[in-house]
Amino acid sequence: MDQNTCAKIVSKLGNECYSFSNEPVRVSEEGYKHLMDDMIREAQRLAGLCSVYMDEITFGHSISQIKLIVVYDADTCDEKNLKFDQVLRTIGTRNIVDEDIISLDQKLLENLPKFDCLLQPQWVMGKKLNIQHPTAGEIRFFNISRVLDLLCSGFLYDFFFWEAERDVDTREALWKLKRLRRLVDLAKVILRKEHATRWDTYMETVYTMCDRWFDMGIERYRMLMWTIREGLCILFDLISELAKYFDRARVVNLKFDPHVPSPHALIVTDQIATFFVNDWSPEQALEKMIWCREKLGQFITVLPLSFALQLYEYAKGHNAFSRYVKSCFFSDGLSGNMERSYISLERAKILNHYLTFKIKLGLSLEDDTIFHCNLRDGSALAKAANMMNVQKNKARLKRIQRILQGEEEPASDLIEEG
Repeated sequence: MDQNTCAKIVSKLGNECYSFSNEPVRVSEEGYKHLMDDMIREAQRLAGLCSVYMDEITFGHSISQIKLIVVYDADTCDEKNLKFDQVLRTIGTRNIVDEDIISLDQKLLENLPKFDCLLQPQWVMGKKLNIQHPTAGEIRFFNISRVLDLLCSGFLYDFFFWEAERDVDTREALWKLKRLRRLVDLAKVILRKEHATRWDTYMETVYTMCDRWFDMGIERYRMLMWTIREGLCILFDLISELAKYFDRARVVNLKFDPHVPSPHALIVTDQIATFFVNDWSPEQALEKMIWCREKLGQFITVLPLSFALQLYEYAKGHNAFSRYVKSCFFSDGLSGNMERSYISLERAKILNHYLTFKIKLGLSLEDDTIFHCNLRDGSALAKAANMMNVQKNKARLKRIQRILQGEEEPASDLIEEG
């Protein structure tokens, strides 16, 4: 989809002027060094901490945002231990560190390419762990699994919101553009494309904008507006190319009953909603997203039906994560499997391990990696709460299903935004 088509569709919302907030701040090398020294000193006091890594982003050759990856010792950490956010409360973020810390255990970091292949961790302190890469024959399928989860859990939302509402969180937008660059690189590997002219040109523009950010003056906002709109178009292109590839290379063996009314597949949680359609196109998807935003007051990602097959595989499992997906995933007249289905099942086990680890450490489950899972293993009280959550998931799912099928009128209190 080109920018003119995107602009024409989005113009129906009537928003013309962009507003920008939360600017990145230039950080000196000395300021960065002091922060790291203070962070390492304070982190050494935490029981159960194994190591700290970072995934950084730079602008104008100035370190401006770091996402920390904190690794805990699975044997000694528990919810009674101080968490790493205590370190940030003590030393402050100083406009360098993202407050949204990624917390893992050793097993998750060691299997990072199976868990989140978009992260590029750089070791900072503590025990340095060896990351185990999948075999050459498997790595593309783990990449596919991660990309599908990313898109199904709302990755399009920010790009849609910034372009449709024209209200841009500048620092978050620059971070998300970095993630998109990595996603595009990953898609090229999956599709076996060495070059993709439009995507490559776009990534070069993003690199240039980031490198010159603090020296560009007002021009940087014009470039940011362009990269946000183009980023939304690139995402639709990427989804379209993946869908065609899945069909052509038989990556998914999709079967559906054409007599069953749409939607054939839908996932709804208290944070995200994704609608899967068989006859998908970028233009129709964007039109439907805008319709949902206007009529339901809710952003719903619209993806090709083949992208639902991994969730279908997840729902076959019996662990807490698989039960959660089953409780908020609808499939009617849909069957089939992913090529190398065992990889989807292995990823489900990894995500369940992540869920269990977060519960053990007492961390929030509001995490799009595990689809904002609200189920907990453990006590009888947790099991009772799970039963209530399952009922809430199913009720929320059925209501959006009925609205999309035209059986019920939308309501403003449908589900929470985001």
